[in-house]
Amino acid sequence: MSESTAEPPPEMETWTMEDVQQWLMTVVKVHQTCADKFIEKEVSGEALAAFKRKDILDLGIKYGPAVKITSYLKKHKEGSQHESQFPAHVENWTKEEVNQWLRQQVKVDAKKAKNLLEEDVSGDCLVCFKKQDFMDLQLKRGSSVKIMKELNRLKNNPEPTLNPARQISTDQEESQEENLPPEKLPGKKETTEEKQPTTPQEANTPNPVVKIKKTLDRLGSRQLKSFKFQLENYEMEGFDTIAQSKLEHKDATDVATLVTNHYGSKEALIVTKDVLKKINQRNLVSQLENNKEERHSDTTSAESEEDTEESESPSKTKEKRKKKKKKKGCCHVRLDLHLPICID
Repeated sequence: MSESTAEPPPEMETWTMEDVQQWLMTVVKVHQTCADKFIEKEVSGEALAAFKRKDILDLGIKYGPAVKITSYLKKHKEGSQHESQFPAHVENWTKEEVNQWLRQQVKVDAKKAKNLLEEDVSGDCLVCFKKQDFMDLQLKRGSSVKIMKELNRLKNNPEPTLNPARQISTDQEESQEENLPPEKLPGKKETTEEKQPTTPQEANTPNPVVKIKKTLDRLGSRQLKSFKFQLENYEMEGFDTIAQSKLEHKDATDVATLVTNHYGSKEALIVTKDVLKKINQRNLVSQLENNKEERHSDTTSAESEEDTEESESPSKTKEKRKKKKKKKGCCHVRLDLHLPICID
């Protein structure tokens, strides 16, 4: 399709599908293949005005361009134009240069940086990102805050020096990092402080991912499909919904990991229980709630029994142990047989 030089009218609701495509290519400046997907799905201006980021992702658009389009769309609805606060050299970064900056300047590990590379996060997309956008790409809250801090520094700092990428695959780099001692890993600082020992209560607390995964394993294939449908439409204040594209073809383990990374450990359990209620799986909700209490109760009773034995004298402890052994032993039955004696 030939590119028109005429700008679309200001009222987005009146735009034709061609106007939408033209706006995406000339104002938002996305690649034509990306803009063509809006034509393929017959997205007019009236539909675009109601679009959220989830709807853009559902068109098959990668996460980086989807964030950029959402940002420009919001500005247009507010009646203003997108004005970048970042220098041109940052916005001109390719997705490979963004990956280099994350690895070399921010000290993000290879696996996390690879997520952004695969989602086509170039410089012009990166400057539109918020903290939650990084978290939606499987980055932890700490890493997301760190990236935002370094990203804001680029507004006033001179252009950072990015070393040429080495001719080595990300998988090879990850393999090399796994063989390094912890203090030599990227982003790790040597410290003389010893790690605080984990308390017994913390050690006995199940990992939220494991708890959620075990619960979802009890669902059938249709029930898991219903769970994912309700999850993608679940709304929690302060969080974006999980995109449908991220839930497609995911098993219980993938869904449990995704929910925990997206909402955080505490909120993930709340979300899981709410969604289970929506698909009428209240028995699984009860099991999820009681799992921690049962485990803690079993541990406490065992510990109290051990403490009682330690507080008693050695002789009493030996007697108790003998009684336990007798209980575990076999039962012996004595039979006295009285046979008649024949006397001649």
